[in-house]
Amino acid sequence: MNNNIADQYNLTFEDKVQDWGIQGKSINKTVSTNNQYLAIFLNSWNSAEQINASLLPDINDALNNPDEEIDSDSATVDVIMHRNEVNFYDDVKGYVSSIPLQDFKKIVTEWRNFLKTTPSGAAKVCQIFNCL
Repeated sequence: MNNNIADQYNLTFEDKVQDWGIQGKSINKTVSTNNQYLAIFLNSWNSAEQINASLLPDINDALNNPDEEIDSDSATVDVIMHRNEVNFYDDVKGYVSSIPLQDFKKIVTEWRNFLKTTPSGAAKVCQIFNCL
């Protein structure tokens, strides 16, 4: 990833281990950033396949048609992509922040790539109780 973007948004991608006691452990991929709404949004998009099938095509549509509004959502954060920017909306607060659409695409692409990587230490990955 472009170091300027990583630094600007203070991006960190991590494999976090959760101990479920008797059920064992799981590794969850997480993203953190200085934009909490970007982090919430990305963490809800935790499937590379879903990002490829839905989010990246929406981003490309927004880049190709800057006068259109294209929306996407997560559990608590919605985004509207238009005019070469991404606006973040909290379900309670409404509009909360914006970032350039090109930055958003680079971040989403890197997040998707990270989701495809084998966790640190080649540990077995379990999503809650379903092992992959």
